[in-house]
Amino acid sequence: RYLPTQKLIKQACKYSILGNYKNISLSILIVDDKESQAYNQLYRDKNYPTNVISLEYPTIMEDFNNLIGEIILCDDIIIKEAKEQHKNLISHYLHMIIHGMLHIQGYDHQNDDDAHIMENLEIDILAKLGYQNPYNYEIVKS
Repeated sequence: RYLPTQKLIKQACKYSILGNYKNISLSILIVDDKESQAYNQLYRDKNYPTNVISLEYPTIMEDFNNLIGEIILCDDIIIKEAKEQHKNLISHYLHMIIHGMLHIQGYDHQNDDDAHIMENLEIDILAKLGYQNPYNYEIVKS
């Protein structure tokens, strides 16, 4: 019941599509810490759970103009982050979906310039959905 509605998820994905793709196929999977860690180890060679994992297929996008990808969301971590950062849980879920959608399309945050571009896109897309800037928060220390 605390998850975004299917309609809201579809809107977030739609607003996050920045290219004019011939075909689009997306999967969103919600997992727990243990599953997230297993996927992160399998796909990214990192042995810890993470909030979102994006699996993109850039060759298919480039060769056929098809956007195909998978977004794996870790429920446990997203709930924990929202609580620690005093964020609305649905807003944080949408932010992670948007973040994953941008990764699938080739956006990244490996350097400051790329991070700035990606963050501004996330802010703009969330604003279209009626949510505030996800980067304006205070971390609560336990």
